[in-house]
Amino acid sequence: MEKCDIKTGVFGLDPRTHLLSFLVVGIAAMLVTGLLETALLQLLAAAYLAANGRARLSLKMCASFTVVCGLSFLPLSGLYGALFVSFLHMIPPFTAGCALFTLSPSAIMCALDRWRLPQRVLVGVCMVFRFASVLSFEARSIVRGIRMRGIFPHAFDIVRHPGLAYECVYTPLVMRSLRLSSELAASAELRGIEIGRGRTSVYHVGFTWRDAACLVVVAVVCAGIYGAGAIL
Repeated sequence: MEKCDIKTGVFGLDPRTHLLSFLVVGIAAMLVTGLLETALLQLLAAAYLAANGRARLSLKMCASFTVVCGLSFLPLSGLYGALFVSFLHMIPPFTAGCALFTLSPSAIMCALDRWRLPQRVLVGVCMVFRFASVLSFEARSIVRGIRMRGIFPHAFDIVRHPGLAYECVYTPLVMRSLRLSSELAASAELRGIEIGRGRTSVYHVGFTWRDAACLVVVAVVCAGIYGAGAIL
């Protein structure tokens, strides 16, 4: 197999392929009703994500699916039970959509620009990807700083003082997000975010036989899972 840069994905798939795979898995997740079919969709999405270079993230998503699945069996009131079931059906498409994080934002913008999407949509999508990849690192930095200052020396202290823990994490996170937004705006201006002509990218953008094969496999497997659920 051809070795590709991580910013283009392991298979060098077009960003729109990941987006279409996300939509196919999402539609299948809305159509299926059984737990077995939903679990099979999660396995498909996890395999898709792992094949695109995020095996560790796919395992985390499977662990999250298992936890939410266990919570959905708890004897809770109707609203909370429905909430966990809804989360259970949202995890498979979210897992497949995480494959977009293997790509460069410039490749995503270039691909979506070829679909003639509005400029505001392109900017919003790239801001989501930028903050999603940075906020987890910022949150870990804040937690390390709190522990170094001895505010919560033990994990149980967070349970004892949830309000203080929320304030100590949320306020610094908001301030860092504001600083990141200013830096992102300046970086976008320097990179020609308001260019009127078609965008270009140094990364691969364009459909190939690999994109077609990937979409066919995902669609066929999703259709098979739905058909098996309908028969059973």
